[in-house]
Amino acid sequence: MLSRKLRLALPVAAAAVMAVVMPAGTAHAIDKVDCGPSDYLRADVHGQDYIGSFNLSFCFANKGTYNFAASGPGTAVWVDKISTGNNRVKYHDVNGATVTYPKHYIITFPNRPPHVDWIEIL
Repeated sequence: MLSRKLRLALPVAAAAVMAVVMPAGTAHAIDKVDCGPSDYLRADVHGQDYIGSFNLSFCFANKGTYNFAASGPGTAVWVDKISTGNNRVKYHDVNGATVTYPKHYIITFPNRPPHVDWIEIL
């Protein structure tokens, strides 16, 4: 028969083992989603790649970073409009400038659109 101290110590030891073995939580990564609700981050961009020029709208949900520079070799992307939706957003251009935009903020760049490197939902 187990002693009283040992019977009390076993659940504590089991909890400690589970805390080490089980992950603390799931990591969240930014997800490209279909543009729809206005609470998503939306970036309207134009660019150039090895195939030709393009105009696209990217919409994102969840916290994380999307790297436009990693879209492919020779790809250059410029931002025409950012709508943050229900997200705080950090924007980084290839010249090194980083700007943070608040929730429910819309900004357009009609004359000199910035050359985007990455965008992050905070």
